[in-house]
Amino acid sequence: MSPNSTQWQDFASNDLDQVQSSVSSMIKPHRLSLKKASQPLQTRMRFVQFGQVALMRLGYGADVRIQPEELAGFYLIQLPQYGQATIRCGGETVDSSPKIATVLNPNAEIDMVWHANNEQLMLKVDRTLVENMAINLDWHVPSSGLIFPVKLEAHRSTNWQLMLRYVVDCARNSDSVLQSPLLIAQLEQLIATTLLDAHPPLTAEKPRIPGKVLPKHIRLVENYLHEHADQVIRVDELAALAQVSIRTLHAGFQEYCGISPMQYLRQIRLDRARHDLLHSLDPNVSVAQVALRWGFMHQGRFSAEYKQRFGETPSQTLQRRRHEM
Repeated sequence: MSPNSTQWQDFASNDLDQVQSSVSSMIKPHRLSLKKASQPLQTRMRFVQFGQVALMRLGYGADVRIQPEELAGFYLIQLPQYGQATIRCGGETVDSSPKIATVLNPNAEIDMVWHANNEQLMLKVDRTLVENMAINLDWHVPSSGLIFPVKLEAHRSTNWQLMLRYVVDCARNSDSVLQSPLLIAQLEQLIATTLLDAHPPLTAEKPRIPGKVLPKHIRLVENYLHEHADQVIRVDELAALAQVSIRTLHAGFQEYCGISPMQYLRQIRLDRARHDLLHSLDPNVSVAQVALRWGFMHQGRFSAEYKQRFGETPSQTLQRRRHEM
C-alpha cells in the first residue's frame, strides 16, 4: 500500500524497515524494534484517511517496542482487538487489552511494547478538531490544550461502541464516503463529540462556569471574533459591540474563558494559521505568508506561540503536510 493511500486497503510485511517506514508515513515517525529476533514480524495493516481523522488497523505477530516522536498535532486512540500491550504516555503506564484502550496525548513522551499477536484499531484525531469542538460545546479549553486520561474503558460506553462500528463501516465503504465532503465532516464531528462525551479530558471545564449560562455579551463577542478574525479588531470596538465597558468585558472573559478577549482572538488566529498550513492548495505557501495573513508580524514570537499551542513549529507542520501530499 502506498504511504499516500487514503483507502481501506490491506498491507502485510515481515520486513522491519518497510513496516517502520510505512507506519511512520501514516501516523508518526517512530523507532520500531523486535523484542525477540526469533519471532516473525508478520505485520498486518489497514489505513484510511477521512479529513481530520484517520482509522488504522495494525497488528504484529512478534513482540515489538514502539518509540514514536511526540504526536504534536493529534491524539491517537488505540483500541486493542486481540492481545496485550504496555503503553507509557507521559507519567502514566497502562496495561492495554480488549477491555482497556488508551489515548495518547500530544507533547507527551511515549514508549510502548506490543506483545505478539496484539492487533489494534487506532483513531488518529486532529488536535484542532477536538479543541474547536470542545469550545463549540462551551468547554473552557486552556491555552496548553486538552489532556485526556491515558486509560480508556471504551467498552463501557454504548455511544462509543456505536460510533466505532459506524467508522469501521465507513472505512469498508471508503470509496463512496471519500467522495462526500458532507459525510466526512459529519464523521469528524461524530468522533470528536463522542470522545469528549465518553472520555472527558483532565484539563477542561464543562461548562465554563458550573450552573451558569455564558453571558450574552461574552457569547456575542466570541462569535464576532470568530467571524472577523482576519480583520483589524480593537478592544474598545468589542466593548462597544457588547455595550459594556472595556473593564467589564475583560473581567467577563477572564471569568468565563480564562483569558482576555485579545488573547482569545490570538488563539483563533493561531488555529486559522494552522488550518492554512495543513490545508493550503498552494504548494509554495510559506510560514511567513500565513503568519502575516493572520496578523503575526514577529516570526519568532509566532513560532513560539504556535509551538506552545500545537506542540510543533509552523515549519514542522508545513514540512509534514508537504510530505503527506
